[in-house]
Order: sequence, then structure tokens, then C-alpha cells
Amino acid sequence: MVNIDWWTLGFQLVNLGILIWLLGRFFWRPLSAIIAGRQNDVARRLDALAEKEKQVEAERVALSAARTGIAGERAEVLRKADVEAQAGRVATLSRAQQDAAALQEATRQTLAREETETRTAWGDQAASLAVDIARQILSATGISSEAVRDTLFARLEQAVTALPLRERTQLQAGFILMAAVAPEDADRRKYETRLAGILGTQPVITWTTDPTLIEGFAVITPSLSVASSWKADLDHIRDNLTHARS
Repeated sequence: MVNIDWWTLGFQLVNLGILIWLLGRFFWRPLSAIIAGRQNDVARRLDALAEKEKQVEAERVALSAARTGIAGERAEVLRKADVEAQAGRVATLSRAQQDAAALQEATRQTLAREETETRTAWGDQAASLAVDIARQILSATGISSEAVRDTLFARLEQAVTALPLRERTQLQAGFILMAAVAPEDADRRKYETRLAGILGTQPVITWTTDPTLIEGFAVITPSLSVASSWKADLDHIRDNLTHARS
């Protein structure tokens, strides 16, 4: 049989109660407060970490979208660059073809122009040569008969008569009468009288000679020239030959 010392047990219970009260008041409450504070701090950190994770995830999603966008933009830039390069190649080829066609046409026109100029030059030379030969033949024959001169002077009279009134009036003041060969005094007076009859007055006539006329006459003023000579006829023939080819 166990003997219980109730006083000792009671005293110990009292001590235990005091110890529990002391522990509860001075240990468990601060410890609980500390633990609660640590728990709250851990919870805040966990919340902050979760928020950070959300931000990181959002940034990752945004970065992924940005990369996708960049990839799309890069593909679009490459596509546009390829299209522009292709268009540039087509434009360059087109310009090259146009330049080649223009050069070919310019060359053709140049060759045609040079051929025409060459033909014209040769034709002019041939006409001039033919006229020169005729002039030399006429000069060498020494033909100077009265009938030839009268015929040429009659043509000069017709040319003067056909002049407008204003120009015939100018001749009344005087002019140079050129002859291929200096006529005799009697012939001079005859020619002057015939011209005076056309002009209605006796003008002042200055005689001169020019062998290049071959045969014939020319009325000359500072603003007028009327000729009836073999030289004028040959020049007219040469002009007709030249114009007939053009």
C-alpha cells in the first residue's frame, strides 16, 4: 500500500500551477507572438514570392509574345526585302532592256542620218562638179555672140519688169549693172535706154564686169540682185539637182 503525502502533492501542484502560469505569461505568449510574427512574415514573403512568380510569369509570357512578334516582324521584313529585291531586279532588267533598245534605235537613226548626209554630200559634190564642168566648157568656148547677149539681156528686162513696184522704184535712184564682158559704148547706151524705158526714168547706172558670170548681166543694189547669166542658170540647175534628191 502506497502512502501519499497529500501536502507535498498539493504543494507540488501549486508549484506546477505557478510554473504553468509563469510559463504562459512570460514564455508562451511572447513565444506565440514571435511564432505568429514569424508566420505572418513567412506568409508575407510567400505572398511576395507568389506575386514575383506571377510577375515573372507575366514577363515570360510577354517576352514570349515579343519574341513571337519579333520573329513575325523579321519574317515580314525578310519577305518585303525579298519582294523589293525581286522588284529591283525586274526594274534593273527592264531599264537595261530599255537602254539597249534606245541605244539600238539611236544607233539606227545615227547610221540612217549619216547615210543620208553622205548621199547628200556626194550628190552636192556631183552636182557642183557637173556645173563646174559646164561652166568651164562654156568659158572655154568663148561664146559671146550678140544674139546670146541680147537674149540674156531680154531675160534681165523681164526679171526687172516682174519686180514689185517698190523695188522698181528703188532702182530709179541708180544701181550697178554688171556684165560678164565689158560691152561697147554703143551697146551700153542701148542697154541703158532699154532699162530706162522699163523704169520710166533714166537712173544712174554704174557699169562693172565679172567674168564669173560667164555670159550675161546682173542688176545689183545694196538690197536687191537680179541676174540673167549663164552662171545664174548653172546655179539654178545645181539647186534643182540638190533639191530633187532631198
